[in-house]
Amino acid sequence: MSRNILLLMLISSSIAGFSQCFSGNDVFGHGEQISYTVSYNWGPVWVDAGLVTFSSVAEERQGKQVWHLKSTGKTFPSYDVLFKVRDTYEAWIDPVTFKTAEFRRYIYEGGYTLQNTLVFDHTKGSVLANTKSNNNPMRTDTLKVRPCTFDMLGAVYYVRTMDLAKMKPETRQPVNVLIDDSVYQIYIRFAGREVVENTDGKRYSCLKFHAKMVGGTIFKGEEDVTVWVTDDRNKIPVYIEANIQIGTIKAYLKDRKGIKNPVTSEIK
Repeated sequence: MSRNILLLMLISSSIAGFSQCFSGNDVFGHGEQISYTVSYNWGPVWVDAGLVTFSSVAEERQGKQVWHLKSTGKTFPSYDVLFKVRDTYEAWIDPVTFKTAEFRRYIYEGGYTLQNTLVFDHTKGSVLANTKSNNNPMRTDTLKVRPCTFDMLGAVYYVRTMDLAKMKPETRQPVNVLIDDSVYQIYIRFAGREVVENTDGKRYSCLKFHAKMVGGTIFKGEEDVTVWVTDDRNKIPVYIEANIQIGTIKAYLKDRKGIKNPVTSEIK
């Protein structure tokens, strides 16, 4: 489930060099926590299936300052009997360059387990990927990657640092994302501005994007995802819709804490 939400939230990026694609972060800070309620359509009925959370912490790792980014996803106890999910994603990011040092992913989804670690060597332009699923042997690969290729979690935070409001309607923006041990390219298309009313009754002025995702076991490979992010300096995803192979997923903003900037997009 959190894998799906992370993929849904990869709404924008660039394939230029790092010096061009990251210009600084004045969007999120230490102690930010954002959570989402995830709903799934079970036939004609919508069911609140679980909770996904994101957090950012500034800390020291191996003698260097880093952003420690973390996302967890779990189904509610009432949904566990249908499809139990317990997912954790972590990334350690250089705050100056926004280059990933290491990424870790541990998932349990309906009996399927996956462990994936990515260790980046930006000097060589390579990534050491270790991947293990279920009881299969560990698979180790060394991948060559382009500059400005992001891990799944780092991409979510990186795109919030971009000036999304300057995109022109119908503009397509590509993004390279490293998932497990392969690099995929998707794109997003800016679809204008809309007002979104959240489930708590709060209304936000938002930027709207459609995203073409990777076809496979989850998505059809079309513009399967629509994301609305706050039209302010925080660029918080407020609402997400996704058409997947076996139904539809929706994610609603549940809670936000430690937000760096005033949420000026909220309509009082």
